Amino acid sequence: MKKWFIPLLALWLYGCSAGPGEEDIRQQVTAKLLAETDANLFDISDFTILGKEERMEGVYLVKVSYQLHFKQGLDQLQVLHDEDLVYDRVGPFQQEMGLMELERKYGEFEAGQVLPQEAEVWMMKGEQGWRLAEPAQ
Repeated sequence: MKKWFIPLLALWLYGCSAGPGEEDIRQQVTAKLLAETDANLFDISDFTILGKEERMEGVYLVKVSYQLHFKQGLDQLQVLHDEDLVYDRVGPFQQEMGLMELERKYGEFEAGQVLPQEAEVWMMKGEQGWRLAEPAQ
């Protein structure tokens, strides 16, 4: 029993300090991507963790890569948007900001296009587990 205590303790301590797991990272990054856009815009595949580095105690910088598979193209979204355009005090320019942001992020994507992406995200351990975080500027 005594000969197993030190190796088991070391393994347990390593597990506590290993940072966020792959499933936690995948779940948080996917949730963030889908929250920023329409969930029917793309699917996410080939999620890979390129590296993770502890920058402060309990705060990790994680580098990930993934592929976006677009279900709709920007031109299709523009047609749908034009059908729903409401002329109000805000005006059409303000209503087009969402499409402009998508074009800025992903270019002029088409339905069926696969777009490889890389990102860096900050994660920290909270009371409910690992979550995305933004460092103070």
